[in-house]
Amino acid sequence: MLKNNNIFSSKPKQIAHAASQVLIKVFGNINEIKLIVISDMKLPINIADNFKNFGIQDYNVLAEPLDKFIIKSQNDIYESDRLLELLKDYDMVMIGYKSQSKFINKDFVKKILKKRKQKTIFFIDCGVPGNIEIDIGKISNCFLFDLNDLEQLYTSWIQNVTIQNNINDDLYDIELKGMLDSFFNKLNFTLEQKMNFEKRLLVLLKLNQSEIKLNLKNFLKKF
Repeated sequence: MLKNNNIFSSKPKQIAHAASQVLIKVFGNINEIKLIVISDMKLPINIADNFKNFGIQDYNVLAEPLDKFIIKSQNDIYESDRLLELLKDYDMVMIGYKSQSKFINKDFVKKILKKRKQKTIFFIDCGVPGNIEIDIGKISNCFLFDLNDLEQLYTSWIQNVTIQNNINDDLYDIELKGMLDSFFNKLNFTLEQKMNFEKRLLVLLKLNQSEIKLNLKNFLKKF
């Protein structure tokens, strides 16, 4: 999770677009992803409404107060069995409350993954300053982004598309594209790493197309 304390701008469509690109890398077919939004804020709900434009049709929005899902005791211990039972059936979870409480932690996520039989789960923290402990992103089969992360990914994606549109299509043929996708998957590249790699590669291809392309294909065939 990227650390950025700047206030993010409210761009629901762009954020949904960036999240969709990440989801494709994580899940492959995003048409079958189940999304739930739990929030007392307008922005997460607006973002969720934009996901239908990118292939996610199965989503549930609960604009409910936090105390409907969790109970906070006097010693700041959260009883969250109701929230656990709710979230376990969803692949993607967006949470955003004005409360500064971080009620999603590693122990809670491990319980969800156990109930999901370790099936991947994707969190977006929409709270300000946040409702999810950032260390859950270190857990296997768990992904965590906040809105700043997704805005930065969207900006990087736009820059990458601009570079590709400014060069000839034959610089980046279908065969090479397929070989690179396989290469990225074997190395478990993140979306941001992939975009940075491709951006630099396209610049090199423009300088010396035939020789670099031939050498790269020979390398990828042996990888």
